[in-house]
Amino acid sequence: MDPVLKQKILSSVDHQLTELINIKRFIFEHPEIGGEEEKSSARLIEYLRAQGFAITENFCDIPWCFKAVFDSGRPGPAIGLTAEYDALPEIGHACGHNIIAAAPAGAAVALKLAVQEHGGKVILFGTPAEENLDRKIDLVKADAFAEMDVCLNMHPYGSNMMPLSSTAFKSWKVDFYGRAAHAAIHPEEGINALDSAVDFYQMVNQAKLQVEGLNLYGIIPEGGVKYSIIPDHTVVKFAARAYRPAPIEAAESIVQWAAEAACAGNGARFVVSEDEAANLPLNTNQALADTFVAYFEELSGETMPYGNFPASLDLGDVSWRVPTIMACVGLGCPGTDLHTPEFREATMTPSGDRALELAAKTLALTGAAVLTDPALLQAIRREFVKSLKVS
Repeated sequence: MDPVLKQKILSSVDHQLTELINIKRFIFEHPEIGGEEEKSSARLIEYLRAQGFAITENFCDIPWCFKAVFDSGRPGPAIGLTAEYDALPEIGHACGHNIIAAAPAGAAVALKLAVQEHGGKVILFGTPAEENLDRKIDLVKADAFAEMDVCLNMHPYGSNMMPLSSTAFKSWKVDFYGRAAHAAIHPEEGINALDSAVDFYQMVNQAKLQVEGLNLYGIIPEGGVKYSIIPDHTVVKFAARAYRPAPIEAAESIVQWAAEAACAGNGARFVVSEDEAANLPLNTNQALADTFVAYFEELSGETMPYGNFPASLDLGDVSWRVPTIMACVGLGCPGTDLHTPEFREATMTPSGDRALELAAKTLALTGAAVLTDPALLQAIRREFVKSLKVS
């Protein structure tokens, strides 16, 4: 990259940094769960609009979702980013979405410089409700990511890591229906839905041991109301996670087989439905990831090893539509888990400020590299097409 452009981008983030930290603090101090992010989205929109971005609010008819675009009006790549700003119930921004909001916004503003010089455009989607409603999946279904050439993302973490994948996720709710009867007076007239639920639960837990790479776990949230009444309705829920699609497909077969077998013995019936929105595993683009890692290690003086993100993301679905990365930038608290009060507080330390700065700068430099290096963009595209064929 032209060293003059590189320095302009770094200086842009430096110039923004105080305001970006203020945005991070505002979102931290006004935690809003998914579907209620009125203040958080408004704060980001206000900032980006002031920086010359064209804003579409309630993008794709999703509440508190927005699209921010700075378009040069000339041909060139479209560099995409996403911002998240929903909080968790009770423990606020314990997943660090206050940083996931501010850092991409800062990167988008810095990328204006590259767009003005070289053409193309920068697009930032404000994506609400990642934790509970998986709103990026709604954007995928609307084909909103089709206009992006790449999608750059970050996530604060205990330590630095570039995920090559995340876990795919799928869940099932199985309703078992029997016939109620008095358990003491006429038990023979009943069909015990709880018996089927317990048999089902045990069979799933035994069968899952035969599938390599599968994490499958469940609960029985509804088992009956009184022991003297044979239950006519029970509910079992299972969730599956895996780094590849195949174990998830195996889990689906196990759930169906076990439900059928559990009902065969006593005449109960069952209905299987999806319990929560499913997520695909993250399909990281290696050429794009290598570019980010090189810039990050140069700027930070730290290493960013490759690994796997041990949770599920609606970004996984995005990554099968457009070349994508999600860099984990460390807060200097290795071993501290996401979704804990300790991680929440770490986002507001000087290490949290530094992670915000490094993420904004590296996202912007990576986007500028794609804008200015046609060979890099071609390599990214070739790899992406190949990844879809392999999958």
